[in-house]
Amino acid sequence: MQSSSSRRSLLNYIGIGILMVGMGTGEFTYWRSLHVPNRINDDDLILTPETSRLYERSVETNVGTLGLIMVQCSRALGKLQEPRPLAITVCLFSALAAGGCFLVAARMPQD
Repeated sequence: MQSSSSRRSLLNYIGIGILMVGMGTGEFTYWRSLHVPNRINDDDLILTPETSRLYERSVETNVGTLGLIMVQCSRALGKLQEPRPLAITVCLFSALAAGGCFLVAARMPQD
């Protein structure tokens, strides 16, 4: 059986690994998004019906508030497919996961 100090060290190393891999992946994704040419056409500038208040009101009337919340969450998740928000999300989740590892390691009893 491992001693608690070796388990603490293992958790700290796992946290450092998660943090390094996550931040590296996020930074690489963000860097790649800077070097992709921006392709803006006229179709991107036109507002879609889903962005209007009338659409939101009709969804809320027909489906309810939960349906409106689901539509808004679906739009937010769709935006995560773009490189910059994806890179920020990867960095944030890796920092939270590494922080969890560090917190658990700090709460372990010492020998």
